[in-house]
Amino acid sequence: MSEARFDPEIKQAATAAQQRAARPEASVFVEANAGSGKTRVLVDRVINLLLAGHKPETILCVTYTKAAAAEMKERLFKRLGDWSVTADAALAEELEKLLGRELKPGEANTARKLFAQALETPGGLKIQTIHAFCENLLRRFPLEAGAPPGFETLDDAAARRALQAARRRVLASLTPDEVNTLIETGGPEAIDTILRWARANRHDIATEIQRAGGVDALSDQLWPVLDLPAGADPDALKADAVADLPRAGLEAAAHAMCHEGKPTDAKRGEILRQALAAADPDLAFDTVLAFFFTEKGRGKRVAKLATKDIADALPHVIALLESEAERFEAVRGMIGRAALARASAVALRVTDSFVRAYDAELEQARALDFDDLVRLAGLLLAPENPFSGWVGYKLDGMLAHALIDEAQDTAPRQWDMIRGLTTEFFAGEGASELDRTLFVVGDEKQSIYSFQGAEPARFLAEGDHLAASAAAVELPFERPGLDVSFRSAPEILAAVDQAFAAKIPAPEVKFLAGASALPFARYQGHRAARSGTPGCVEIWPAVPKPEKLEESSIFDPVDQRARGSSRDVLAQAVAGEIADMIARGDAVWEERGGKFRQRPVRPADIAILVWRRTGGFFEEVIRQLKVKGVPVAGADRMVLRDQTAVKDLLALGRFAMTSGDDLALAEVLRSPLFDPVDPDLPGIDEQALYDLARTRTDIKRRGTLWNALYTSEDPRFADARIALTAVRDQADKTRLYDLFTGFLNDRTPTGETRWARIYARLGEEARDPLQEFLERALQHERDEGGALASFIARVEGEDTQIKREMSADRDEVQVMTVHASKGLERPVIILPDTTRSPVTGKTDPVFAHPECGLLWSPRKAEDPDVVARLRETATNKQLAEHGRLLYVALTRARDRLIVCGWRQGHGDLGQISEDSWYQQLSDAWTGEAWAEIDTPVNLVVDGCAPGLRFGPAPTALGTADLARTGVSDIPTWAIAPAAAEGGMIRSAAPSSLLADDEHEPAVRSPLADPGGHRFRRGDVIHKLLQTLPDLPPDRRQAAAQRFLSVRADIAEADRAQIITETLGILDHPDFAPLFGPGSRAEVALVGHAPGLPDRTIIRGQVDRLVVTDNEVLIIDYKTNRPPPSEVAAVAKVYLGQMATYRALLRAVHPGKSVRCALLWTDAARLMPLPDAVLDDIFDAGAA
Repeated sequence: MSEARFDPEIKQAATAAQQRAARPEASVFVEANAGSGKTRVLVDRVINLLLAGHKPETILCVTYTKAAAAEMKERLFKRLGDWSVTADAALAEELEKLLGRELKPGEANTARKLFAQALETPGGLKIQTIHAFCENLLRRFPLEAGAPPGFETLDDAAARRALQAARRRVLASLTPDEVNTLIETGGPEAIDTILRWARANRHDIATEIQRAGGVDALSDQLWPVLDLPAGADPDALKADAVADLPRAGLEAAAHAMCHEGKPTDAKRGEILRQALAAADPDLAFDTVLAFFFTEKGRGKRVAKLATKDIADALPHVIALLESEAERFEAVRGMIGRAALARASAVALRVTDSFVRAYDAELEQARALDFDDLVRLAGLLLAPENPFSGWVGYKLDGMLAHALIDEAQDTAPRQWDMIRGLTTEFFAGEGASELDRTLFVVGDEKQSIYSFQGAEPARFLAEGDHLAASAAAVELPFERPGLDVSFRSAPEILAAVDQAFAAKIPAPEVKFLAGASALPFARYQGHRAARSGTPGCVEIWPAVPKPEKLEESSIFDPVDQRARGSSRDVLAQAVAGEIADMIARGDAVWEERGGKFRQRPVRPADIAILVWRRTGGFFEEVIRQLKVKGVPVAGADRMVLRDQTAVKDLLALGRFAMTSGDDLALAEVLRSPLFDPVDPDLPGIDEQALYDLARTRTDIKRRGTLWNALYTSEDPRFADARIALTAVRDQADKTRLYDLFTGFLNDRTPTGETRWARIYARLGEEARDPLQEFLERALQHERDEGGALASFIARVEGEDTQIKREMSADRDEVQVMTVHASKGLERPVIILPDTTRSPVTGKTDPVFAHPECGLLWSPRKAEDPDVVARLRETATNKQLAEHGRLLYVALTRARDRLIVCGWRQGHGDLGQISEDSWYQQLSDAWTGEAWAEIDTPVNLVVDGCAPGLRFGPAPTALGTADLARTGVSDIPTWAIAPAAAEGGMIRSAAPSSLLADDEHEPAVRSPLADPGGHRFRRGDVIHKLLQTLPDLPPDRRQAAAQRFLSVRADIAEADRAQIITETLGILDHPDFAPLFGPGSRAEVALVGHAPGLPDRTIIRGQVDRLVVTDNEVLIIDYKTNRPPPSEVAAVAKVYLGQMATYRALLRAVHPGKSVRCALLWTDAARLMPLPDAVLDDIFDAGAA
C-alpha cells in the first residue's frame, strides 16, 4: 500500500488554484466542489487583503448562516493569533506558502500585527450573514431606506405571532361567498395553503398588485390569461350551454337509441332523456356530461356514442351527437377555466388582505422581518432610489472588498442587493485606479435551498456578469475551479462522479469531467487529494415489503403504527450494522499534519442522513439505536410541544392551575419526575397509580385524584404529595421560570434532582427541549406578563420546528436531514431514505404568474394548459434540486458511504420510484469494480439479492483504545469531589432561617380538611388583601365574589367564609391606617443587614408596609386556624421572619422607628410584636 498522505502533485495543483482564488488584487468567481477547502480560501483571501495593507473595516464577508460566520471568524483569529507568537522561521515558511512567493521586507512583522489590528477594529471584522449586514445598513440609513428608525428585527417567535394575528384579520374579512369558494376549491386547508404561499411571495405579489393599480385590476387579468371572455362565470356558461342544446334533434336521437338500438343504446338514450327533461340547468349540464364523457363527465370522451346498428341506420344522429360532444368538451374546458379564474381571484384577494394585515402588524410593532431587511437594503442601493448616490458616497470609504460565501444559495433579491452594493467597484473611468474587489465562491451542485428563493442559474449568471464587468474596465479577474477534495477517499469521489457524469462505464480513481446526466449546467468532476487512504461505497438491496405486518394489541395506543414494515426492518438493520462496526472497531482515517493513520470508529464518526423527517424511519432508527445501546443524539429539529419531557412539564403546569385535572396529575405521576434513577428503588408504576385512583371514591368531598394523593399515607406517594403541594402553593405567586426550575432543581428523597431523573429515563437529548421550554418561560414573562395559563396555551398551540444545536463534542451518532447536514462531514455516512420520489404527494397548488399575479389549481387533473406548464416547470425544478441534494448527501462521507432503502407502495414486494436516488444510483453503480457482498439486509430477509461494494472492506481494529486514539486518561482531579467552599454566600427566605419541626406553627390536622386547601386558602386571602384595598368599599364584595367564582377547587361554603374574613379586616376601623395613604402591598425585600446570619442574602416579601415620616410599620398576614391568643404562643419561625424584615428595613430607614405586627385573619386581630421578643430570636432559636 502506498503511503497514507496527501498526493504531492495533486495537492500542489490544488494549492495553486487556491492561491489564484486568494489573490487580493483581483476579483474572483470560484466554483468549488465539496471538500475543496473553500472556507480556507476565504480566510486566506481576507489575510492576503490585510497583508496588502487594506484596513479591516473595509472588508465585508457575507456568509449564509451564523454558524458559518462563527467558523470563519474562529479560523481567521486562530491563524492571526498563532502568527503573533510563531517563531520567525516558521512564520516566514507559512507566509511564503500562503502567498506563493518569497517574502518582502517587513511582511513578517506586518503579519504579527494583524491579530491586534483585527481586534482593535471598531465594530470588529465584518463577517456576518447577509441579513445581519442588511440590518446594520438599514440602521445607518433608515430614512433613506424607508425603514422605521429604531426598528426591531422579528425573531421566529415574534414573526409567528405576527403571522397568526394577520391570519385572524384575513379570516375576519372573508365574505360567506369567498369562504364557500375556498372550501369548494381547495378543501379545509385552502386558506392556510394560500397564506403560506402569500407569506413566501409577499413582496413580489405586493409589487404586482401595485403595478396593476390594485388587486381588482390584477384579478381582471385572470380571464384573458385563461383565454376567457372578461368576467366569464361558470354558472352562466353552464346555463348558456344547456339553453343552446338542439332539443328536437337530441330528443329524436334519444328516442331512436331507446327504441331502435341495442340494450347499451337504450341505457345511454335514457341518460340523454333525463338530461333533456331536467329543469335545473346544473343537473341538465352534469347529465349531458355523463352522456358524452367517462367517469360521470369528468373523464375522456366516450369512444362510441352509439352502437354500430344506430350509426349505420341513423348517421345524422351520430353526426349531431359528435357535434354536441365537441361543443360540450370546449364548454367543459371553459367552465373549468372560469372556475379556476373565480377561485384564483378569491385567492388573490386573500393574498392581498394577508399582505396588508401582516404589514400592518409589523408597522404597529415598528418591526421588520428577514425578507424586509433584504428588500429594503436592495431598494436603498438601487439606482432608482434618489438617495442611492448619497448612500454610495457614505459607503465608499467603508467598503472596498466584498466576499460572498455559499453564493449558490443566494436568492435573486439578495443578488440585486449585492449588485447595488458593488456596482461602483466596476463603474466609471476611475474604477481601474481604485483597489476594490468582489470575491464570490459557491457550487451549483450544492444549491438546495430553493424554498428560500435560491436559483442556481442566477449563481452562474452572476459569474458571467462579474467577468464582463471586470473586463469592461480592464480589472484583473480570476475564475478558478476548485476540483480537488481534501475530504473524501478516492473511491467515494469516483462513485460520485459515476453517479453524475454522463457516460462513465465503471468508476476509476481519476479526474472525470464532462456533461452531466442530471440538470447541472456544468458538472465539475473530482480529484482526490488523499493517497493511500482507501475508502468504500456500499449499496444494499432494498428491503421488500412484508407479506403482513405484526398484529397490534387492543391495549396499544390508538396512534401507534404496526411494527414489522420494510421501513422498520431497515431501521433494525442500520442500527445493527452501526452497533457491529463499533464493536468490531472498523477502521476510519484520521489526518494529522498532512499524514493519515487509522483508528477504530466511534459513534460520533457516524451520521445517518434522511431526505425528510416524515414517514416514520427517522424516529424508528433512533429508537433502534437506543435499543442496541448505541449513543444517539436524537432529532436535529423538534416541535417543542411534542417532546416527552416538555409534555411532562406542561402536564405539571395544567395540574398547578387546576388540581381537579386527573389526567394531568396522572401524567405527572407516571413521568420520570417521580421515577428514581436507581432501578431498585420503587417508583409510581401503573399498579400504584391504579391503587391510588381507586381510593377516589372513598373520599367524601370531591373524589379527585389530587384529593386521593393528598390524603394518602402510602409511602410510594410521599415524594409526590410534598412536591406537588409545593407546586400548587407557588403557582399563583412565583415567576414561571422559577416555578419550573425550582421544581426541576428540587433534591428528591433518593438524592438526585428531577433533572437527573429525566435524563436517566429519556437521555441527554431531553436537555435541549427542556432548556428551550425554560427559555420560552422567561420570554413569556418579558412579553406577556408571565401568566401560567397563557404560557401553557402558547406552548401547546405552537407547532413550529426548532433547530437543535448538535454538539460535535458528544460521542453520539447523529440522525438528521440532508439539508441540515450542509457543511458537515463524517467518516461514515449512511443514506437510508432513498426510494421515494420527490414529486410524490401534493405539489404546491398556487403558481406565480407575471400577468395575473397567481393561479390557484389544487387538482392536477383539472389543470388548463397554462397551469399544466407552470406545474411541469415546478416539478422539473423539484427533480433538479433533488439531484443536487443527492450530491450533497454523497459528498458528506470521508471514508465509508452506505446507501440503502426500503420498498413501499403497490405490488407484492413494493416499489422503488423511478425518480428516486436509489434507482439512479443502482443504475449507475455497475461494472466489474463493484463486488457482491453480504449485507445486514440479505442476511435477514429471504430472497434478497446481495449488495455491492466498491473499494476494500474496512479493517477491523477492535474496540477503540484511548491510548491509540490519542485521548489521554482523565486526571484524578477531574473526577474528585470538589472541596466544600465554606465561604459561599447563600440565598434564603426569612421564614427559612428558623425552619424546622421545632419552630413550625401548630395547625389543625390536614385530616380534618380532606380537600387539602389549607395553603390554598391562605394564598387566596393574601391575594384579596393585596388587591381589594385599591377599590372603593362598596365594590369590594362583588370583586371578591368574582375572584373566587373561578376557583373551582374551593367549596362554596369556604368561599363565603373567606370573603367574610377578608372584608371583616378591611372594614375594621382599627385597621384603617394599614390600608391608607403611604401603605403598600407585597413589597419585595432583598439584602443583608447587621444581626442576620453571616454570608446570607435575604429574599422576602412583606404583605403590608406602612411608611410615615417618623416610623415604619411591617404587617404580615397569617391565616392559621385557630390563631394564638398571645405573643408567647406565636411560632418561632414567624418571629424570625418578622425580625429579619425589621433588620432589613432598619438598614433602609436608619432614622425611623420600625415596628412589627401580625394580622390574624381568622380572628381579625392585630398582634403587635414587642422589640424585646424579636431582639434575641435568632440566639433563642439556635439554643
